[in-house]
Amino acid sequence: MVEKNIFITGFMGTGKSAVGECLARKTGKIFLDMDKVIESQEGNSIKEIFATKGENYFRILETRILKEISSRQGIIVATGGGALLSEENYQLACNCGSIVLLWATPEAILERLKKEKDIRPLLSGSDRLEKIKILLQQRKEKYNRIKCQIETTNLSIEQVADAIIELFQLKEGIK
Repeated sequence: MVEKNIFITGFMGTGKSAVGECLARKTGKIFLDMDKVIESQEGNSIKEIFATKGENYFRILETRILKEISSRQGIIVATGGGALLSEENYQLACNCGSIVLLWATPEAILERLKKEKDIRPLLSGSDRLEKIKILLQQRKEKYNRIKCQIETTNLSIEQVADAIIELFQLKEGIK
């Protein structure tokens, strides 16, 4: 039996990376954070990539990483918040795994992002809450096509990981 990948996606600040790491620990699976892979390959932070080469270049990198991942099996992948918005990337993920969308209220997202040192490139400037709401509205249709969704607003990282385990019936050693 081929073990599918699990792609954890959703808006920034919904817990993708933290949940992915927790889920990997609980299941014994390998975890990949797409943003970290891109930063490692490029030798620059996501913020620097956006500033020097632009968002389009960054999206090309995401597609390249997804193509590389699609040849692997049984891994947990945290995507960037916009990685699966393109049809090509969405189909790549669908063809080699299952997707779960994490979401939270705009207010919870803003609160979580306040704890970070660097401001995300898409939220630079003033009135970050309004920018979050606008981006969520723009992405709503694409996010809603993902059937498996978990609201993380009032859940701990552990609770979200446990919900994914239950959702996909993951247990260490069981495929």
